[in-house]
Amino acid sequence: MWLPFSATFKRNFIVMKRAYPWSFFIGHILSGAYIVFFAYLSYTFVFNKDMDTRFTAYAGTNDYLSYVILGGVFFSFAVSMLMIVSRSIISELREGTLEALLLTPSSRKGYFLGTMSQGLTRAGIELLSILVIGFFFGLQMAIQDPIAVIILFIILLFSLFSQALVLGAFMLYFRDTYITQNTLFVLMGLVCGVTFPAAYLPNYVEWLSYCMPLTYGIDAFRMVMTEGETLAGIQFNLFYMMAAGILYLVIGSIAIKRMEYVVLEKHFG
Repeated sequence: MWLPFSATFKRNFIVMKRAYPWSFFIGHILSGAYIVFFAYLSYTFVFNKDMDTRFTAYAGTNDYLSYVILGGVFFSFAVSMLMIVSRSIISELREGTLEALLLTPSSRKGYFLGTMSQGLTRAGIELLSILVIGFFFGLQMAIQDPIAVIILFIILLFSLFSQALVLGAFMLYFRDTYITQNTLFVLMGLVCGVTFPAAYLPNYVEWLSYCMPLTYGIDAFRMVMTEGETLAGIQFNLFYMMAAGILYLVIGSIAIKRMEYVVLEKHFG
């Protein structure tokens, strides 16, 4: 698995340096920055810095700016990682290299992990850039357990990787990236507690938030980074996020393998 991992990492790194549109990179940073800026304007000039009591009850905090800024940071990160991993196979199809890839005996997991690891370098820069912007608009940090942040970040990566496999299978089936991925991203932005607690949603919509690993991840990051919570305090979030990641991994691994055969049959006859 190491050889396809390293080869994919090196190839994608070269592509990023030489051919990657910087407008994508800047666009992802601006998307997160818009969430931060809009939250600041809403809180200052619309809400007049006065939050409804239900928000404090649902969110567990009255710091609206930190709540939304961290939501925007990790939503933007999740979108980047899901796009990077899920689009890899269909990009091979469009570039005419899928047949060669599938005919090699290389590990498919190594290929996807290499794609994710290289993409993490770019998504990580985006995350840090939006965090810096957030500090200028009122983000308050109170990290007491750095180890909890690291473990949480690793589990979030795992769950996003697993979810990306499922998304990638849908992309291969529909031969589409734009509508498929953006439908998921709009849904995530609505139900995952990015800018408001999911408890505000009707019950028949709120249950969708429990299917998204990002919901547990964002809540846990808020607890650890703004409330000073320890690893023990987020164990339930970690458990549910890991469970969702394992479920998505099983479904995604089976589905992506099946879709590869379907695409080969349709594309190459």
